[in-house]
Amino acid sequence: MPTHTAEALDRITREVRDLIRQGHYTAAADRLRELHPADRAEVVTRLPAQEREDLVAHLDVETAAELFEELDEEVAADLADDIHPERLADILDEMEPDDAADLLGDLPPDLVEMLLAEMEDSAEVVPLLQYPDETAGGLMTTAFVALQEDATVDDVIAFLRILRQQDEDEDVDIPFYLFVIDDQQHLVGVVDLRELVSAPPGTRIADLMDPQVIAVDAWTDQEEVARIMKKYDLAAVPVTDEEKRLIGVVTYDDIMHVLEEEASEDILHLGGVESEPLAEKPYWEQKLVEVFRSRFPWLLLLFVAGSYTGSVLRMFDAELRQVISLSIFIPLIIGTGGNVGSQTVATVIRALVLKEVRPRDALRAWWREVRVALLLGVAIGAIGFLRAELWGVDAHVAWAVSLTIFAVILWASTVATFVPLAASALGIDPTHISGPLMSTLIDGTGLLIYFLIARAVIPEL
Repeated sequence: MPTHTAEALDRITREVRDLIRQGHYTAAADRLRELHPADRAEVVTRLPAQEREDLVAHLDVETAAELFEELDEEVAADLADDIHPERLADILDEMEPDDAADLLGDLPPDLVEMLLAEMEDSAEVVPLLQYPDETAGGLMTTAFVALQEDATVDDVIAFLRILRQQDEDEDVDIPFYLFVIDDQQHLVGVVDLRELVSAPPGTRIADLMDPQVIAVDAWTDQEEVARIMKKYDLAAVPVTDEEKRLIGVVTYDDIMHVLEEEASEDILHLGGVESEPLAEKPYWEQKLVEVFRSRFPWLLLLFVAGSYTGSVLRMFDAELRQVISLSIFIPLIIGTGGNVGSQTVATVIRALVLKEVRPRDALRAWWREVRVALLLGVAIGAIGFLRAELWGVDAHVAWAVSLTIFAVILWASTVATFVPLAASALGIDPTHISGPLMSTLIDGTGLLIYFLIARAVIPEL
């Protein structure tokens, strides 16, 4: 099935919309069915809500299931609300258990109860509903291949052939490595598929497996699961319960969705925007009221915090009147402080996310950042002095500007190092308080530093 560029999908979307408007729903469904499931989801997401509902109503159950597996959660939930429960139950039965559980988790409880009663394979989905979405249990699928340790290579290969041939019209996923369990379902090892097919006939799985298998508990946070899979280069990681029994598998494609969601949330937080519910919705699906609500609280907080800058200016009003040239450099100084703070906080948060730095490393991280700040302060401070001289201001003012830039860079680096580390230690997402709020704090304190240095350096003040 070919992939399509963004331009091609724009054209296909227009074609599908034209067919729907003309009432040719079957033709529109056929056109959609020609696409890769991921491309189908993108086309459907671009359609207006009513056209989207009309189109999905004319899809066969299998195609609809593939579509729901690819759609964003909010879009999928909105569509599911408009589908008759019996048909929706059939669609859920066709979906992967983890995707079906995710969709059910976004629906009203009374509808979920009705759907579970209608579903034929609800037993595979129900265990997944007990875990929060942000945990390994919420991410895992119960559709996985597990081998008994007393089986032989011949038994396993014969089983895999049967599994592959269960439905000639459907691809059955067979992983590159298979997990091994004992009679009590305890996870005891892992077997590489390549080793399996090349092993001598009659070899026992227990003799072939690697007992050092990396696994996660069902309650492990999704970010930790992603970190483990990246660190150990895993395409899938087994999930166990409290008794170390194998209950599911988290696959690489699930982690890709997690990384995308976490990146979206961090970007929004750094920009001073509340991530819920925008992080889970495509840009064009975000309602204006939701956008307003996500931005207003932070803007109000920053507005109030920003008044601190005005208070500092009022405090030193006499100095500004006496040496007017001081005001020329205010944008330069607060801009430099904000930029240094942004660079530092981005570096520290990245290190926190990758577990390269922990809150207990605060002093060590600060010492590293402050040494960089010393070099930057000397270089930028010297340039600031030359800039002031070229503008023809008094030499004392030039020295005040140069020394302030040096001090503000040190201060910004210090604040931007300690604040995210302190937030992490308190269990607060550092991106919540490390974006515009950080810049506002540094702006106000930077001005205070500027005027205090000016008082000390300029004789007439």
